[in-house]
Amino acid sequence: MTSLQERDTVIRLIGGYMVSDAIRAAGHLAVFTHLDEAPGMTLEELATRTSAPAEHLARVLNLLRYAGLIEQRGPALHNTRFGTVLVPGKPGSLAAFAENFTSPLFQRAWDHLETSVLTGEAGFDREYHQPVYDYLGQDTAANSLFNQAMQEEATATAESAAALTTIGEDETVIDIGGGDGTFLTTVLQSAPTATGIVFDSPAGIAAANDVITRAGLTDRCTSIGGDFFATVPPDGTTYIIKSVLQDWDDEHALALLSTCKEQIPDGARLIIIGNFLPDDYTDEAAVGYLTDVCMLVISGGRERTLADLTALLDQAGFDTAELRHQRLGPLTAVELGPRR
Repeated sequence: MTSLQERDTVIRLIGGYMVSDAIRAAGHLAVFTHLDEAPGMTLEELATRTSAPAEHLARVLNLLRYAGLIEQRGPALHNTRFGTVLVPGKPGSLAAFAENFTSPLFQRAWDHLETSVLTGEAGFDREYHQPVYDYLGQDTAANSLFNQAMQEEATATAESAAALTTIGEDETVIDIGGGDGTFLTTVLQSAPTATGIVFDSPAGIAAANDVITRAGLTDRCTSIGGDFFATVPPDGTTYIIKSVLQDWDDEHALALLSTCKEQIPDGARLIIIGNFLPDDYTDEAAVGYLTDVCMLVISGGRERTLADLTALLDQAGFDTAELRHQRLGPLTAVELGPRR
């Protein structure tokens, strides 16, 4: 017979989406911001700041306390170290990331998870009758939030990923699918004689020039909009694909890699950076399993193992006998072409 404790554990899992919705609501009410600005405020003080009735707010706060995001000491409320991650503008913040992936726009795509499992069709496509990146190209507000979310993710991993990338003197670095340029500007700051190009869709690079300007790299870095399934900028010495392939199914990932094989100049190298899944299940890869199903639902993509990637590279015509890889934390850099 199932114990009450076992039932409670399952109910907590079933209620996972309720925690996500509580995080979104708390973000909109600026709960984490208020507690960051004035830690130790009472429920009544927080209710006044958020304009929410204290009796209703208290119930949501209890859910956030259960989730480990807020703590209460006597009457005093505080963000935990995890709640601080949801304060906008803080180093390492995931506030925009949380807002984007808990938004109704994305959550409605998850209503079609069963269809995605049965057919491989992205739930987003089923809900909105077009692929996610086509949709974002037409919805300025949604695209802006998505790009902010991706900037937060890129910022969190940029330094580690840059540490996996050694750039020589006077190199030209092409960041394929580079979004707002957060990663490439980090790379160029440690390579003072190198130049770079952020290459992505026009919607993808919408904020890139601002990032490049803030980094003080307008003389060494630029952004170009285009279709990386059809072409990549010529004359680069190092081409990088970071956290892009998982957005796409095998057909599209192969098309991108085939374009790289055909158009990357002789003597240049290709570096693919990602959070690859282990060959065998491990609890330590939990985030990878989450994003794997997220990719299935949102874009039809998938997380891959290194063996999966090697198979795609073989199909694209790369000599994987020359493949080199280096790991730092959750990230792995796979490199093909001349070593510099």
